[in-house]
Amino acid sequence: MIHYLAFISGFIADFFIRDFHELPHIVRFIGSSISVLEKFFRKKFKSKSGLLFAGFLIVLFNILFWGYLAYFIDIVIYRINFYLGFVLECFLFFQIFAKASLRYESMKVYHAIRSGNIDESRKFLSMIVGRDTDCLDFEQITKAVIETVAENMSDGIVAPWFYATLGAVIAICSDMKFSWLIFVLPIVYKAVNTMDSMIGYKDEKYFYIGKTAAKLDDVVNFLPARFSAFILLIVIFFVSLVKNNTQMFRNSVHAFFKYRYIHSSPNAGQTESVIAGFFNTKLLGDAYYFGKLVKKRSIGDGNEHVSADDIVILNNITYLSYLVLLIINLIIGGIVCFIL
Repeated sequence: MIHYLAFISGFIADFFIRDFHELPHIVRFIGSSISVLEKFFRKKFKSKSGLLFAGFLIVLFNILFWGYLAYFIDIVIYRINFYLGFVLECFLFFQIFAKASLRYESMKVYHAIRSGNIDESRKFLSMIVGRDTDCLDFEQITKAVIETVAENMSDGIVAPWFYATLGAVIAICSDMKFSWLIFVLPIVYKAVNTMDSMIGYKDEKYFYIGKTAAKLDDVVNFLPARFSAFILLIVIFFVSLVKNNTQMFRNSVHAFFKYRYIHSSPNAGQTESVIAGFFNTKLLGDAYYFGKLVKKRSIGDGNEHVSADDIVILNNITYLSYLVLLIINLIIGGIVCFIL
């Protein structure tokens, strides 16, 4: 039960507090281990098949290392000092969620747009997207922020929540014998997701060494991405009732079923399609990456222009989604208390 309480505490903390770059962060440590292994294996393997094998080894090592480290924290440190274990677990749970940080970074772009500073808008946007931002206008910048917040709702919020909650369900079914899964599963997920963000590209440099990470990330995000879209649709349904505008909900549902597989990723389009329908606009489309034009189909049927205020609206939508997830957690927590 204490592991579940640490999970809820970290989850709630992320609702209010963003990550601070001055503090050590588990994702940076994961990133460092990926970089070290990539450099090491690139020296050992040069062929295409060798790089594929190297990518497999990078994934295997990181899953085993970070999974075991999470297990060590969850079991051994609690035995050394109960309070130290609880505080450390809360802190790490707080770090694996990204809602407050995502809102903070997206709002930096929002304020730059509202002040009319195109250079600052592009600069702040470049910190949260992978595309080239130098030639984007204000509306393109706004759409890029909307796409990023929508996509990262799954990667940065729902997916780690999903695996922590899955661990809790397994723990309940096993009479709490596997309660350590509440912490280990989201840490392993974070390792997989970080590997994909660092080496899971389809360009010449990473195509082979990053293939395993990219495919595994697609697998582990399959259910969370669809659950994220489901949660968004629930929130949008109630928002449409409050605003007496059920058309925005119908648009969201229509765009979801029509465009959720347009994205090159089988998962990213799930939430982006819902949001494209909600704002009655088109997202995605062609974009430049490292100076090269990448052709992409658009998501959405609408022709509405987006404004900077839509960034605020979307952040509010994701915060409401956060509350829905928390309610689910509290229900599960009540079941745990009842069983115990």
